Amino acid sequence: MTTRLRWIGGVAAAILGLVAVPASAEPALWAVRDSDSTIYLFGTAHAVRKDAGWKTPKIDAAMRASSALWLEIDDDLNASQAAMAAIVQHYGFDPARPLSQKLTPAQRARLAAVLAPYGMTPAKFEPMRPWLVAVTLGTLPFVKAGLDPAAGADRTLRSVGVAEKDEIHGFETAEQQIRFLADFSEAEQIAFLDSAMQDVAEGPAELAALSGAWEKGDVRTLAKMVITDMKREAPKLYDKLIVTRNVAWAGRIRTMLAGKGTAFVAVGVAHLVGPDSVQAQLAKSGIRSVRR
Repeated sequence: MTTRLRWIGGVAAAILGLVAVPASAEPALWAVRDSDSTIYLFGTAHAVRKDAGWKTPKIDAAMRASSALWLEIDDDLNASQAAMAAIVQHYGFDPARPLSQKLTPAQRARLAAVLAPYGMTPAKFEPMRPWLVAVTLGTLPFVKAGLDPAAGADRTLRSVGVAEKDEIHGFETAEQQIRFLADFSEAEQIAFLDSAMQDVAEGPAELAALSGAWEKGDVRTLAKMVITDMKREAPKLYDKLIVTRNVAWAGRIRTMLAGKGTAFVAVGVAHLVGPDSVQAQLAKSGIRSVRR
């Protein structure tokens, strides 16, 4: 579940993919409209193989029609690495209490076994808080699968938006995203780490299935693989990372609709599938989202 969330949901994406499928596949795009406004909703994957070919004429046209681009965070990650490093250092490290002191002997042995195929040892992670170790482990299957977070759909769309001179906005800051995990209790962080260790072995195969579903716009499969499992395995995490944020973002979109013009919203696709999606929150206010 941790690896799937890293790929599809976006929290902490700033601090750290997809297997290519035929170019005729088309990721899901929705639109909400009123008399003088159009808001496109696009679910991104945060790590994409560079030659995946996911940008279709429909997506390009929606971007060209939009004068504003809304992302999960508006930070130019390439220009803010120093600031990000300071945030991660503040929230992600606890040198006074090494990781090994927080884990049981069985968990320590499991971590060593998970890291061994990657030529890594637990010593590297000793100063880290459990949430940061979990996020870092979630990136390992991407490396093994040859996937590149730098080629993620959100980053690609940001570059397009800059080139088109769109206004770039963010629903959150990088610090807010990191604190979603950093503010969990130690027990919750360790549970998150347990999930991450379980996922590392399954990660590449899971990503292959997710990648095909994303590029084909198969929202039912995406919802089943990510949302259904997450609600069952980690309900508190699901509520904090998915539901609470979807409610907040839907509120911002309602405000956009109260104005006028065209905007493109690009957030992790986990937020646009399932029963608690952004579209479901909008529907509670009578706002209909139409698949394009």
